[in-house]
Amino acid sequence: MAQKTSNHRPGLLDRLLRIERSESHDHIESEVVELQNVSIGSVDAQKATVSRALVRAVTAQDDVAMTLSSALSVRAGGDVSMTGSASPLVMAARDVRLNNSSAGVMTAREARVESGMVGVLLAGSATLGDQTRVVLSGRDALLFGAAIGIFFPLVAYLLRRFAPPPKEQEPRPWYTRAGLWALRQTIVLGGAALLGWVAYRTLRNRAMRLLPGVIHR
Repeated sequence: MAQKTSNHRPGLLDRLLRIERSESHDHIESEVVELQNVSIGSVDAQKATVSRALVRAVTAQDDVAMTLSSALSVRAGGDVSMTGSASPLVMAARDVRLNNSSAGVMTAREARVESGMVGVLLAGSATLGDQTRVVLSGRDALLFGAAIGIFFPLVAYLLRRFAPPPKEQEPRPWYTRAGLWALRQTIVLGGAALLGWVAYRTLRNRAMRLLPGVIHR
């Protein structure tokens, strides 16, 4: 049994605000689900195809295909294919293929990322394109977790064992407090500026690939 859901009312804002409430669904469960131009809660299917949709969670026993869509989590017993899509969590029992897409944490038997960004990649084998950015691979994540797990307990033990008892702190002068406040503000603003710059470069590169003629005018 196949179930198709499509809302054709124009405008992304209408879809985001879910003006089409009479046709929206909080949960869809079927053997084959095809979604287009909708915003729904969760999908549970044998096979799911999502196009230009916002979904909270997609779960499929077989394959999942996403095009120009976003989901908070994607879980598949087969393959996952994402084109121009994004998801914080992508889990596949077999292969994951990303093209101009982003994933926060991605686990798969084999990962093929032609272009896009992945935060943490856990895969048996991975093929990455030239326009792909991976923050942490599986080995890097394990090493980082091991280092954190060893370093912090060791430092805490040494501080308890050898550090002298804390002294009563004298009130800091006004210029010291002003300097610490300026330092905190600089760190906060610098971090926000860095995140904004990364987001700008990512969106600009995607826009140049999708609309090269418009960007260079």
